[in-house]
Amino acid sequence: MEENCTVYYLVFPDPSSSLYAIVPFATVYFLFFILGLAGNILLIYVTLKNKILQSVQNMFILNLAASDVMMCLLSLPITPVTNIYKNWYFGNALCHLIPCVQGVSIFICTFSLGAIAVDRYILVVRPHTKPLSRRGAVIATLILWTLSFTVTLPYAFNMEMVDFSSQGVCGKFCTERWTTALARRSYTMVVMFSQFALPFTLMAFCYAHIFLVLNRRAKVKLRRMDERSVALENSLPSRAHQVTERKQDETNEPMNSFLDKQEKERQRLIQQNRRTTYILVAMVVWFGLTWLPHNVVSLIIEYDETQTFFRLFGREELDISYLLNLFTHCFAMSNNVVNPLLYAWLNPTFRKLVVTTIFGSVGKRGSSRMINKPWIYRSLPPRSQTEKLTDLHGPITSETLITSVTPKLKELNILKTESDVIQHKPVSEANTNTNLIEFDDSDTFV
Repeated sequence: MEENCTVYYLVFPDPSSSLYAIVPFATVYFLFFILGLAGNILLIYVTLKNKILQSVQNMFILNLAASDVMMCLLSLPITPVTNIYKNWYFGNALCHLIPCVQGVSIFICTFSLGAIAVDRYILVVRPHTKPLSRRGAVIATLILWTLSFTVTLPYAFNMEMVDFSSQGVCGKFCTERWTTALARRSYTMVVMFSQFALPFTLMAFCYAHIFLVLNRRAKVKLRRMDERSVALENSLPSRAHQVTERKQDETNEPMNSFLDKQEKERQRLIQQNRRTTYILVAMVVWFGLTWLPHNVVSLIIEYDETQTFFRLFGREELDISYLLNLFTHCFAMSNNVVNPLLYAWLNPTFRKLVVTTIFGSVGKRGSSRMINKPWIYRSLPPRSQTEKLTDLHGPITSETLITSVTPKLKELNILKTESDVIQHKPVSEANTNTNLIEFDDSDTFV
């Protein structure tokens, strides 16, 4: 019977099977694979190589990078293949294992981003709170992995290999088989809430409060600098009556120099505050923009019983559901590249450590001076010197648990119940990002 069958994408062609779609998507996915894998592996290597980076907070960054690596290895190559060709080529065991590993990596990414946001919130907004200890960070990491595995188990358990060769369709398909549609949809909503809605809300809340606190501190410092400058300027005329003309010039020179330095410092603080705003907004907005489209498309597919919502002009050959799913998934996978950039590479300290790690002795003297500058400063209670030097952490992103795509089984009249229809569970694949935020002794962004 296998000899007389036809592959699915030839029986039911759609725009995602076109060469005009395959070539650009293959190119973009390949670039994301190379850049994401290289960036995150280098981040992990540099962090493990330099003890100064092995802080409590950076454990969450390592979790984020590890989840990005897992997604690069499993989601980037496999999901587009199953979206385009619809068949499952990886065997029965991997039909359960790969969705499980993908789901775990997605939730680890999401939970790590949430943990990073909360830790930053406590660090800046509630400085009197006892900081997280190394033991506490290890326990938190174990909890994150356990929760990720637990939430993913129902998805992996309900995956099943099906064979439609008797219907004239070649190949096998890895699809979800839930007992009821209610169970499937309930799980979909749980996944969407924990993968996207909860972390996005948490990040927005934490980073909004961080911005308000740091902005207030920056304004206080700028006001004090202005008051100091005015006081110094007002003191110059009174001093002029007490010195000769020659001594007056000698007195004014250091005063003017000091005022110039004050103005430069003022401009620096303004630039720092502006940079802080851009970074915090980027962390939240990027997470939302990259994962919201994928979650929306997945949710529509979940509830589209007739599978006609994405058919242009009602024509089956113009069904763009797979194409849209591929596009939004590709957009979400950009987080694997952006996360290490946003959370680590934009930090000048981390960049210098990358150079010294790769090129050895190059710039040793400069690196020793650079390490003396804290990345994050906490006023009360103070962290240890090592912890003040090593905060890399920052916000994060997500992906869809679905690794395989079931063809339009209703149209093949193979699966009769709505619980057997292919679904695309929205689960964020993130990535990510390490903390670019630095503080000087006044808790302002550098």
